[in-house]
Amino acid sequence: MARPRKIVDMQSSHLTKEQKQRKKQEEQTVVVGNEDLEKPPTWLKGTVAKNEWKRIVKELKKIEIVGNLDYVNLACYCNAYANYVETTKQLKDQPYCVERETRTGTIVVKNPLISIQTNYAAEMRKFASLCGMTIDSRLKAAVHKIDKSEDNLERKFGAI
Repeated sequence: MARPRKIVDMQSSHLTKEQKQRKKQEEQTVVVGNEDLEKPPTWLKGTVAKNEWKRIVKELKKIEIVGNLDYVNLACYCNAYANYVETTKQLKDQPYCVERETRTGTIVVKNPLISIQTNYAAEMRKFASLCGMTIDSRLKAAVHKIDKSEDNLERKFGAI
């Protein structure tokens, strides 16, 4: 399986004509509106997910890296968050190990809620990365923004 393509700004070599053209296309595709994010989707799971939606969208709009195309990923993150919180609350009053009956007798196993909680945590990490909520994804976006602002300054005032 091939590696995912790097955005042109992340490449360290000199740009070819094809790469310069791709850079222009990347800049055009990055800019999208965010008016769809004003209200949380109606299908979110409960008030925990809806409150998380409002909190996340507010923060992501401050750094201007969220748009309408992130709608479903944000919603999936919020649902995973709500499920994670619910599972954690259930696990709070239960032991981490439980006894389970088998054909040969009773054995002690890990509480199944721990696996469920771990799965929701992994799901949250995946969607958080896709939506720019991890430090790595924000740094990638920041590099792109810095390079773009430097290009604008150079166009205005020329190379020094």
